[in-house]
Amino acid sequence: MTEPRYPADKLLTIRKKHWPESVTAVGEFMVRIYRLNSLMRDSVAQRIAAHNLSFMEFEVLITLRGVAPPYEMIPTELYPAILISSGGLTKVLNALQERGFITRAEGTADKRSKPVRLTAKGRTLAERVMADVLDHGENMVLGEFSEADVERATRLLHKLLATLEPAND
Repeated sequence: MTEPRYPADKLLTIRKKHWPESVTAVGEFMVRIYRLNSLMRDSVAQRIAAHNLSFMEFEVLITLRGVAPPYEMIPTELYPAILISSGGLTKVLNALQERGFITRAEGTADKRSKPVRLTAKGRTLAERVMADVLDHGENMVLGEFSEADVERATRLLHKLLATLEPAND
């Protein structure tokens, strides 16, 4: 868990008082998005840790679970779908393999081309942890927002991300 931070409103109030030109509509939006990301990521990481997984291990498992059976990708496909370095990916894959959540094909010497496959044990864990994360997320978000609010916010974020993210078909 990260160190406690000022709530967004407090941070923005201080900035408005001492540096008002830095608190534009876009600046305020960015502060709130950063803060929301931090709060949600920390909260979700705690839920994941309760299942004895790191956030990165969870990302690998759910990424593999999210592709067609046999839930398999080569590391060079897996790497851009998650948020860790390739060196970090190797460490995570080794840990998941040791625990029986994934297998890696034998054969070629180049580990980047060896398929990584989710095992039945890994699939069960991915589905159980994802259900917990989604339930927790719903409790966090739907406590303050209606489903219509969530759908509207999702559409707006989609629109913004569609213009900012590179097209990567």
